[in-house]
Amino acid sequence: MRWPWSWMSWLRDTLLRLFPHATRPGLRRVGDPGPESPVLLTGNFTLTVARVTRALAGHDAWLLVADSGGINVWCAAGGGHLTHHDVIAVLRSSGVAERVSHRRLWLPQLAATGVERRIVEERTGWKVGWGPARLEDLPAFLERGGQLKRAYRRMRFPLWERMEMALMWAAPTTLLVALVLWPLVGWPAAAAGAISLASVIFGIFAALRWLPVWGARRWLTYGGGALLATALASMADGGLHGFGTTHLAVFALASALAMMVLSIDLSGTTPWYPSTINTARNHFDLELDADRCTGAADCVLVCPRDVLAMTGARRKVAIVHPEACLRCGACVVQCPEDAFYFRFEDGRVVLATQIRKTRMNMVGRRSIQLGQS
Repeated sequence: MRWPWSWMSWLRDTLLRLFPHATRPGLRRVGDPGPESPVLLTGNFTLTVARVTRALAGHDAWLLVADSGGINVWCAAGGGHLTHHDVIAVLRSSGVAERVSHRRLWLPQLAATGVERRIVEERTGWKVGWGPARLEDLPAFLERGGQLKRAYRRMRFPLWERMEMALMWAAPTTLLVALVLWPLVGWPAAAAGAISLASVIFGIFAALRWLPVWGARRWLTYGGGALLATALASMADGGLHGFGTTHLAVFALASALAMMVLSIDLSGTTPWYPSTINTARNHFDLELDADRCTGAADCVLVCPRDVLAMTGARRKVAIVHPEACLRCGACVVQCPEDAFYFRFEDGRVVLATQIRKTRMNMVGRRSIQLGQS
């Protein structure tokens, strides 16, 4: 019964990925860890904990599960649900210090948007480092003794994961479309509309690398998706009981509404594009005060898109790929000299001090205030 339950758990957490699902925080054993075994931390989203545990198969490690509100690490860190306060709390309450002879903690790189590494070190005495951005790189990272290769820092988005995200978007969207269409055109036509729309959503994610889903050009993708879903639904429905203009109009309206829902923030659920919600009203960019930069390179270690690089002889950081920036703020939070900041189109500047004290709410506004501990 173990495999079916695991499969059903994956399906549940994938379909409902937009909603929190928490498992118990605390210390967990992976394999047969001893006093010298590495200590790693993750959030308490059920799917994340299961995947970290599976990634560590064959290794002996201590896994600290911090209270992230049942949300995945990246979203929790960006939204104020996983901060240095939560890391400090689980370090102090889990009893891990009595289990190991060292004081070395590895944090997930994607937690850098919300966890200030230096505060954890100052208040606990633990030495804190960043692990890889992707779980599949975790075994090699540990086998290398915690040496972080450049490839480990980059956030990839393979096809299988894009299909998972497509399933997350397709399930509620097509269910809603089917429920709306059913009383209007009957269940066979409603099923045709829902299946056609799901096919288009999976197609968008499969071709995501070549489609615009962020910025003004995203409407080309969503408009084309609505037209394609309408055409597929009409052809399928026509094979059942002939072509009808009423059904065509209903399919067109349902497809357009579904694509509008998808356009709200599909980009923000990928590691390739900035959030549409965060930038829709007032676009902003990352800027660097080079005079403040001391070349500590903390920012380079946590950037998931290779936006930053050291400039060689000058031993300073430069923004080398601004077009790839996700505006996640990890570099701003981790820079010890407050050299990074965000500049909006209207001229407003958000400095590092404000970014460190606040996090994003559900509508993209930096209004969540971090408490003191």
